[in-house]
Amino acid sequence: MRTSSLWLVAAASLVLSATTQAQGTLSTLGFGYPSGQLSTRSLGAGGATGEIDPLSVSNPASIAYFGGSVLYFQAEPEYRTLHVANATENTSIARYPLVVASIPVSDNLMLGLSFSNLLDRSFETSTRGLQKIGDTTLATTNTFKSDGAIGDVRVALAWTATPWLRLGVSAHAISGDNRVKNTQVFDDSIQFARLTDTATVGYTGNAYTGGFEVLLRDFSFAGSYRKGGPLSLKRADTTVSNAHVPDRVAFSAAFLGIRGTAIAFRTARDSWSNMAGLGSPTLRITDAWDTSIGADVMGPRFGDRNLQFRTGARWRTLPFGLATTSITEKSYSLGLGTMLARGRASFDVAGIRAMRDAGPDLSESSTTLSIGITVRP
Repeated sequence: MRTSSLWLVAAASLVLSATTQAQGTLSTLGFGYPSGQLSTRSLGAGGATGEIDPLSVSNPASIAYFGGSVLYFQAEPEYRTLHVANATENTSIARYPLVVASIPVSDNLMLGLSFSNLLDRSFETSTRGLQKIGDTTLATTNTFKSDGAIGDVRVALAWTATPWLRLGVSAHAISGDNRVKNTQVFDDSIQFARLTDTATVGYTGNAYTGGFEVLLRDFSFAGSYRKGGPLSLKRADTTVSNAHVPDRVAFSAAFLGIRGTAIAFRTARDSWSNMAGLGSPTLRITDAWDTSIGADVMGPRFGDRNLQFRTGARWRTLPFGLATTSITEKSYSLGLGTMLARGRASFDVAGIRAMRDAGPDLSESSTTLSIGITVRP
């Protein structure tokens, strides 16, 4: 993410609260939008399979499912519409939120490496304004653009202790940067040059996660706990402020009694207030629940391929809100998956429709297309 100081962090978090004329986004306030570090496969089921899905980053024990070498890549274009009173503004971004690789160490031990977005903060807002210079008042266009993310590099080990118990641990290197550009363009561009202010800050931290999965005859119970370590905000080589990576606890239960099908429930709580020391005291931070329910169902054969159909719903509170209002999000999803290349590759796609609410006159809707490709070398 980016910012030249804590002043810019605060400015970004408050950009929507000043005027109904603003263009912007609700989802990337504060330090950014939490995608949940979930794979396309899990997102198609609303995120409900996140604790048992080996492609998702939440539970390190789940990578025991791979059994062999795997490489996975995910892309997510998102199309947002901000509703401010009777006005609307449309924006779009492209994210590449997750890359996963895994190899077997032994018959019952898997090693995994992943790169994911903990928080994404890519957006652009633009407003019209007036600037007084001497005795002259000039019309201007003011643009505030952010391009950055806080990333999570995870190294995980999963051990199949018995046929019914899997255990996992992982270490996380949290890093990233935020690059902010604030531009003022005068309508009279002949006499008055554009003004541009740019700034960059970086983030450095660490965390550790432990997880488990218990497999019974027709059910799976899984959980994980991430302990956040120190997190610092730096400008160049200077530490501006310190806080901690958010702790997270998550649990899921899934019914697996139908061949090729998982019907799952998941809930997680992130202690986002651990990050409070990095931002402005006016930035509203909420320790948020993230709850979902969904199904991943084997469908009919299409040619020589089986199809997987997925659907789910998700409810959560976003961690960063307006000065007096938290932002709630509910989303619904549909997904489809199939195997390719005689089982050596798979293709997953999910569509997610999300509604974010910050009060009667301020809301946001978005449509996200998530695409995931898995290859087994």
